[in-house]
Amino acid sequence: DFFVIFLFHKVLLLEDSDHYDLFSRLDRKEFLFCLFKHLCIGGTLCQFEDVVGPYLETTKALYKDLVSVQKNPETKEIRIISTVFRVSAYDNNGLCYPSSKSHEQTFAYLIVDPCKRHVHALYHCFGGSLFTN
Repeated sequence: DFFVIFLFHKVLLLEDSDHYDLFSRLDRKEFLFCLFKHLCIGGTLCQFEDVVGPYLETTKALYKDLVSVQKNPETKEIRIISTVFRVSAYDNNGLCYPSSKSHEQTFAYLIVDPCKRHVHALYHCFGGSLFTN
């Protein structure tokens, strides 16, 4: 479903890529990595981009907006206090949310901040549009 246009997309998507192991399985499960991957891969109308800097900056800014941290007063260590959930819902016909069609770029995340009692929702449906026939 993707047009892999440069080596970095292969690293993100294809397990048989020569450099897939640059990121461990544990790294790939981290929310920060998932955000970066979603942004880099993009949607159906993405254009070729050979500069990764803007993706790194955007990922960092988005992550900081969504995830809350807290500093331990004794150790001065910063720790993440938010909990991130990747959400799917099923009905009698199978998957129904975030879309009835499963796709790598279709996702719904809920990020819960227990201290502020806030929930952020991040949703994307690959190829979905209000303007399709």
